[in-house]
Amino acid sequence: MNTSLAKRYAKALFDLAREQGTLDQVEAEVRLLDEVLHATPELTDLLTNPAISDSELAQLLTHSFGDMTDIVLNTLLVMVENDRASEVRGLSRYVLDYINDYRGIAEGFVTSAYPLSATELKEVELVFGQKMNKTLQLKNVVDEDVIGGLRVQIGYTTYDDTIENKLTRLERELLNA
Repeated sequence: MNTSLAKRYAKALFDLAREQGTLDQVEAEVRLLDEVLHATPELTDLLTNPAISDSELAQLLTHSFGDMTDIVLNTLLVMVENDRASEVRGLSRYVLDYINDYRGIAEGFVTSAYPLSATELKEVELVFGQKMNKTLQLKNVVDEDVIGGLRVQIGYTTYDDTIENKLTRLERELLNA
């Protein structure tokens, strides 16, 4: 997959949705597209199969996603027409990134030893959202190997305040002393 190509199509789709005032609808449709592609690897295989003709792919996409707005469906069809069907998989992620960036939202994960309550998760979102000057949408991941503390990953940045990480740092400091 060529990420720069998928980003170009995503940027074009995002710009059109913003101009037409359909960001919410495009976001919902792109999330659905992403879910469908994750749930049906056979569809992803078809999109990357060179033995499938462009017209067959266009027909498949029109049949599968014909209920979507014209700009989403047409973006998919243009990608097929330009021999970029294999990039459809990356389209959703990049469109969502553009939308979130436009809205000042960042998505990420908070890893903990046990499931966080909604209140605890909201508190972590607020604290780290202020540090990043963004509204955060975090998903809680439970990792039983985490003894205590939290690991927060937002984009390419990780804040690791787990006990394991603290012990590792302490060990390094003692060895270097």
